[in-house]
Amino acid sequence: METVAVPLKTPQPPADFEAFWQAAAQEAQSAPLHFERVHQAGDDLPTHTVYRLRWVGIDRRGREGWYAVPRSISLPAPAVLYLPGYGVSTVPINENTAFEGLITLSINLHGYAVEPNVPYSPELGYFTRGIESPQTYIYRRLVQDSLLAMRILAAQAEVDSRFLVAAGLSQGGGLAVMLGAWRPLTRCVVAELPALTYWEYLLGRTVWRYPIKEFQDYMEATGVSRDALLHTLQYYDAVNHAPYVRAPVQLSLALKDPGIRAPVVVSLYDALPQPKRLLIYEDHGHDWHPEMRLRLEQWARLHFGRLR
Repeated sequence: METVAVPLKTPQPPADFEAFWQAAAQEAQSAPLHFERVHQAGDDLPTHTVYRLRWVGIDRRGREGWYAVPRSISLPAPAVLYLPGYGVSTVPINENTAFEGLITLSINLHGYAVEPNVPYSPELGYFTRGIESPQTYIYRRLVQDSLLAMRILAAQAEVDSRFLVAAGLSQGGGLAVMLGAWRPLTRCVVAELPALTYWEYLLGRTVWRYPIKEFQDYMEATGVSRDALLHTLQYYDAVNHAPYVRAPVQLSLALKDPGIRAPVVVSLYDALPQPKRLLIYEDHGHDWHPEMRLRLEQWARLHFGRLR
């Protein structure tokens, strides 16, 4: 079997890329903050007090997340905005997202926190929603809601807004990198197995699995070309956002990941400015790894100087 070398992607943003994202970020910065917290005792963990934090999104619709405050830390404390992977659910507060030294806000970008989480199905997919133009693509709103959520997190009384982390796995990792570029409150980034990166590679291979297969289904149903999709996706490629990042970034790569392969993560890593770090999980696929929580706290501690 012949082995084909895959070139890495370098940043190739559209001509109006910076103006496009400055305008989107300013819109999120100017949006009024409306939020409330609801405490339900059944949500608490032995180590954390957990709230439902509800706020109004950029489209004036309700959003919700889990807000977890460790009982063992002094306040105000550093905090992490945990951004969700692909799908309509929330990452709950669990052994992967309940940090010893960090407050956590784990959000749902599509509505309210749900338990149990809604499993992925192609009918609930949104990869091609509004993809006809950069202005209408759904990820413009998802990035703006992520930017807005960071402002909501910074406004909480327990949070030390000088020490905020944007983090996530897969889709959440790509969004975290974008917050490192367009949200000055973001002081540290952790992107696990980051998606929304090197779209040419992801759409240039034979696709057998969802959710990436959503793009193939869309092209077959509409006759829209791959190049037309890539025109919009260039605005939402983390490699193009990377030169604008002004926060330390930790990335991870899993060598058995069937979707986010090495060229994707390495292209993003190469495009990022220093300081940065790449962790490689040799025997792991596209999923959580127990070390991720520990390595996130380690990266934050390194750059914040302390975790209370």
